[in-house]
Amino acid sequence: MTPARTRFAPSPTGSLHVGGARTALYCLLWARRTGGQFILRIEDTDRARSTDEAAAGIVRDMKWLGLQWDEGPEVGGASGPYYQSAKLDRYNAVIGQLLESGHAYEAWETSAELDALRKAAEAKKEAFKYRRRPYTEDDLAAFREEGRTPVVRLLAPTEAVTVDDILLGSVTLEPDQLDDIVIRKADGYPTYHLAVVVDDHDMGVTLVLRGQEHLMNTHKHKGIAAALGWELPQCGHLPLIHSPSGGKMSKRDKAKTARASARDEAKARGTGRDWSWITEATGFPPDEVELFMKKKRDGVALAESIAKVTGADLPLIDLLDFRRAGYLPEAMVNYLALLGWRAADETGEGDREIWPFEELCAAFEVTRIKSTPARFDPQKLAWMNGEYMKSLPDAVLRQRLAEHLEVTDSVLSRADDAMLSALFAMYRQRATTFVDLASQAAFFFDRPTSWGPPKALKKHLLKGGGLERLALTRAALADTEFTPQGISSCLDGLAEAHEQRVGRFAQPLRIAVSGGPVSPGIDDTLCLLGKDETLARIDACLAHFGPTE
Repeated sequence: MTPARTRFAPSPTGSLHVGGARTALYCLLWARRTGGQFILRIEDTDRARSTDEAAAGIVRDMKWLGLQWDEGPEVGGASGPYYQSAKLDRYNAVIGQLLESGHAYEAWETSAELDALRKAAEAKKEAFKYRRRPYTEDDLAAFREEGRTPVVRLLAPTEAVTVDDILLGSVTLEPDQLDDIVIRKADGYPTYHLAVVVDDHDMGVTLVLRGQEHLMNTHKHKGIAAALGWELPQCGHLPLIHSPSGGKMSKRDKAKTARASARDEAKARGTGRDWSWITEATGFPPDEVELFMKKKRDGVALAESIAKVTGADLPLIDLLDFRRAGYLPEAMVNYLALLGWRAADETGEGDREIWPFEELCAAFEVTRIKSTPARFDPQKLAWMNGEYMKSLPDAVLRQRLAEHLEVTDSVLSRADDAMLSALFAMYRQRATTFVDLASQAAFFFDRPTSWGPPKALKKHLLKGGGLERLALTRAALADTEFTPQGISSCLDGLAEAHEQRVGRFAQPLRIAVSGGPVSPGIDDTLCLLGKDETLARIDACLAHFGPTE
């Protein structure tokens, strides 16, 4: 098997989307499967939208997911630099070569003039395709006098361009479907199309995997490569990931959910379309809030701020969302690998669900990537994450929790090593995520101030002598050695002395110390709380509900 050189080349214009993470994973798996190399490259030529913060976030998310690259940022390599903004001299040299060979030319139209050309084409019910326009010397002199800066365009191929896709088959575009694309912008930076072709060539990339939305771009890239006498790498275009409700799994879903929650909140407040309360609560300027609520702008930061105010649960879209939600990188890698790929049935593992990373590397076959969209299933991911919560060693689980706490607030940050070990022992078999674990274990950190739910409270505590049994239990526990065995013997003794089931004493006790009828084993629960805290919680509960009936 020929070693492959694959690459993942995100634009640092925002957080790493789960779809991008899947693309990176497939590229890495194929490199490992073939004994090749995986390259991380940051495509930051869009200077208006690219940020250093987003680039650092992509590196952070890739490292958290465990997708270690062989060449790229923080690693280096022989084919760097790995930030496109550091390669302007190389791109300009290639553009100069294309200008000199007659494959490219300078175009001087303003944005307004291009808009006019588009509208003229629309009026004729034609698709707008830019073609080289003649300029006189007087035109050029006038353009320079105005201070215009030209872009550089590539002459479109005069013959049909066919892309042979390993997933989709052959896709052909005729010459009239191609136009003279911009390869250098007026700001002096190359376009994505030019830079990606140069980089893939210079880095020796042999396989490019990216989303199907780039399929038409690949025809443009083939035109650039042909003009330079190069061959494009082999390519495969991956289908979209659909949300649980259908349609593209998009960051806009966050804005949509936040708007809906804001409208519900406004209705409850009776403020109508006066969104000043959002500004007051979030600090975002009124005009930005107005544009957001009118669907003219989708800002993730504002959507998240609104969600905090309204209590809305935003959909998980980016890798950072899943990390904050308490998912494990091992589960994310496993789930994303199966979200569009399936092992061969002839191996007997076509329906296998749990795949450690090393076994994915050994089994992955790029031609078995599906060509149709996959639907993201949160319930399946939660189940899979729960399986990893059960099976990972304590040391690994502790490290994953530390990584979770780096990006979010949680009561679990208040646990010392001994308490964490106890909580893992109690909850790793029942919690699906760290957030779920924190929710179930929250009562260990803060003494209950309310008890419920009403049905359980009535059944176990307020009726049938529950408060009397709780008072008896309190007295007995005060003289009990606080070990699991001592507490168990105490409750067994109470049950035997009063000819009752143990649960008749354990359930009132559980409600008193945890606030509800569900907790881990009562003996382990009380041991972790300690005698003083246990007795204090019982006293608080008895005092709250007053004299027994």
